[in-house]
Amino acid sequence: MTKQKKVIINKRRKNEKMKNMKKMFLTAAAVFGFAVASVAADNNAVSTKVNVNTAKLSEYLDLSAAQYDNVEAINEHFESEMAAADNASDDKKAAKVRKAVLGNCKLMKEALSKEQYSKYLSVINATISNKGLNEMINE
Repeated sequence: MTKQKKVIINKRRKNEKMKNMKKMFLTAAAVFGFAVASVAADNNAVSTKVNVNTAKLSEYLDLSAAQYDNVEAINEHFESEMAAADNASDDKKAAKVRKAVLGNCKLMKEALSKEQYSKYLSVINATISNKGLNEMINE
């Protein structure tokens, strides 16, 4: 092989390496961009899933044994309603959350005394606020 052919072959190899490196860099940049967009989308999504600890709520509200069973059933229903809202499409999510919260408050009002219900409202309002659901409830 002549010296000129070796130079041409080396230039082609360098060009191929540069093209490959450029492709790798652009691919890595695209993957990074999609990852950032995905994280940003996840941060904007509000989870409506709720896990109610009936035992702690019972202590706070000083529930009787009969009230405990009733409140536990109401909490299980509320959790399932909120999970369904979490799986709903964006245009239906707010309505489902609002319906679940208002239905829960109605059932709790029937099950609790006035003092207990007043305490419960402070708990549910704090929960809604902490989960960032205020806008969905107040629409």
